[in-house]
Amino acid sequence: MKKKAVYLMSLMLIIGCNHACDLCVNKNSKVSVQSKATSGTGNFRSFEFTYSIELEPAINKKLELWVPVPQNNSAQSISDIIIDTQGLSYELRDEDYHGNKYLYVYSDDGIKDSKLITLNFSVKREEHHNVKYDNISNDKYLKPSEMVPTGAMFKNIISDNNLNNQDMRSVYDFVLNGMHYGKPTDDKNSKNYKYIHGGKNPNTGHEWLPDDITYGLKNKTKDELVESQKKDEKYAYGNGNSLYACDIGVGNCTDYHSYFISVSRTMDVPARFHMGFPIPNGDEGSVGGYHCWADYYVDNEGWYPVDISEADKDPSRIDYFFGTVCENRVDMMIGRDFNLDGYEQNPVNLFIYPLLEINDKESNSFMKTFFYKNL
Repeated sequence: MKKKAVYLMSLMLIIGCNHACDLCVNKNSKVSVQSKATSGTGNFRSFEFTYSIELEPAINKKLELWVPVPQNNSAQSISDIIIDTQGLSYELRDEDYHGNKYLYVYSDDGIKDSKLITLNFSVKREEHHNVKYDNISNDKYLKPSEMVPTGAMFKNIISDNNLNNQDMRSVYDFVLNGMHYGKPTDDKNSKNYKYIHGGKNPNTGHEWLPDDITYGLKNKTKDELVESQKKDEKYAYGNGNSLYACDIGVGNCTDYHSYFISVSRTMDVPARFHMGFPIPNGDEGSVGGYHCWADYYVDNEGWYPVDISEADKDPSRIDYFFGTVCENRVDMMIGRDFNLDGYEQNPVNLFIYPLLEINDKESNSFMKTFFYKNL
């Protein structure tokens, strides 16, 4: 499907509105979405978000690109979606297991020149507590995924720390106290160098990773943290590997919330992984990268959100981020281990940045940027 007007009925068949939208209209790749009512605190933020991918030339080569697309839910309303693929064919497709959607862009003949692919949409996001979302199979979120296992190791942790599923605050506090926010590296050119080498958390004035403690169940010293980082492997920070988080005790938002989910599911509490973008406080500007959080289910009350890594970065908000998430974000994908049509590296552990294949092989021949503007 190239960038052109199509009839409403055709668009509805392609997008498969489901519970994510009530009305979809397409004119020159623009989709208007009439949202459901949201629930929450009544504090909203409205902004426009632009997700851009600049593709490098790939002459006479098969090119395929996969990009996450946000949906409406009870905490956010997505509207005015505009897709510009600069003439490349594309389809909006369903990720069936978790109920997500994504953009699939393709060309059998590749591209002679660089192309800028953009996904632009408006967001109205609400700060919220527990939410009763529609059409969720809770049983799915009791099962392990590749990097979020359940079972014996976590049963021992639960037993040793007197955790139980009637006190989820104890699980939140356990992960919060056991993890340290950091991205260890000895690369002086990396923005993450500060985490190992004396950088301080501006909210606390303390070093991100102090010298005088050990980390994780394996009691790693700070010097040993760098040795554990092999980003080409799954056992490293930033992959959402709950075993790594448990062992090493240092990571980013993916690691905190994977750890929380493994413990929760082992206690028979459904828990989900959310991935999106944090929106800065200004009127407009760039967004540096992704953010993720989790929620867990309580019978007859719905899904309670937690943002443990943000609580760790700002201890004044520890109570707030247990059961509340703010409006300064957009939710892009829910779940893990995605199976995307035609993608050779399935399942996809985390899906927030573009995925590109050239001749069916994974490629990094692109640049990505993200921009927001308040409405």
